[in-house]
Amino acid sequence: MQAEPQSIPGRFKPGMNSRKLKQLKVAAKLNELVAEYFPHGGYSVMDANRLKLAAAHYVDADLCRDPIIRQRATRCAEYLLSKLKPPSAVRPLAAADQATIEAAKLQLLRGKPPAA
Repeated sequence: MQAEPQSIPGRFKPGMNSRKLKQLKVAAKLNELVAEYFPHGGYSVMDANRLKLAAAHYVDADLCRDPIIRQRATRCAEYLLSKLKPPSAVRPLAAADQATIEAAKLQLLRGKPPAA
């Protein structure tokens, strides 16, 4: 059963409560952070946990009224995001590179040394 976000502040629909509302906000912020830091995927389990925790800290900072706690939560989230490692930059072979490799393999099979 999927709960929908609130339309009227202060009143909850059936199946909604403040905890569920915060979970939805954290999930939305997590989707934003994943799209920003890992647009093509490739993040590890540790990176996923750091992203989720940073999203929770950002939501806490948004909901908090105390400026000191808000700043502390924001700094903690930024610290967690600074620990993320970008995915390895392994580029797939282009079609021209693939054709060159196939031509070299064919020449080796024929017994001729590949041209440099």
